[in-house]
Parts: sequence; structure tokens; C-alpha cells
Amino acid sequence: MARAWTESYAAMEYRHGPITISDRASLVCCIGPEPSGLRDEVESTGALFAADAIDPVAALVRAQRLAVALAARRGLNPDRPRHISRSVILAGAFRPTVSEATRILRS
Repeated sequence: MARAWTESYAAMEYRHGPITISDRASLVCCIGPEPSGLRDEVESTGALFAADAIDPVAALVRAQRLAVALAARRGLNPDRPRHISRSVILAGAFRPTVSEATRILRS
């Protein structure tokens, strides 16, 4: 929607890859409890570290609002993302009957 690259990782997985691409143009958001030492590691790369002591679901809402604002600033319509079709049709997809689905869910 905002054409901004985002990825999610378990907090301490940051040390095993994402840290290599963090720089002063990066924002690293911590959703949930902030692990000890993570802020220092992020800030050592020059990246901005953002963490709040709010409910993780509320933090996701805040991240969504940031994406919408970024899209608007870039002149993009978040309700009309480019290259997205209205539906996805999977050829040969498994389509269980109601009784099959019920059996699968109960097993």
C-alpha cells in the first residue's frame, strides 16, 4: 500500500540477518516486550528504534496507520494497490465438502 519494504522477525532474530541491512534510513519497530540489549544493537547501526509499552494489537494498528499516512504522503491510494487482483483462484485447489471439512477439523 505504501510501497515501503517491511519484514517481521522474532525480536532476537534481528541479530541473525536484519541487522546487516539496518542503517540510518531504517526504522526498526519492536511490537511486544522489548528484549534486553536490542535497542542498543539497533541504534549501533544508526537505525531508529521504536518500541512502546502498549498492547501488541494496538501497536499493529499504529503501524497500519503509519503505512496509510506514508501512502498518502507519496500520493498513493491505499484502497487501490497496484498489481493486485480482486481474488486469487487456485487451479486444482482442494475443496472439501462440508462433511469432509468437519471431519478434518475434528481430527
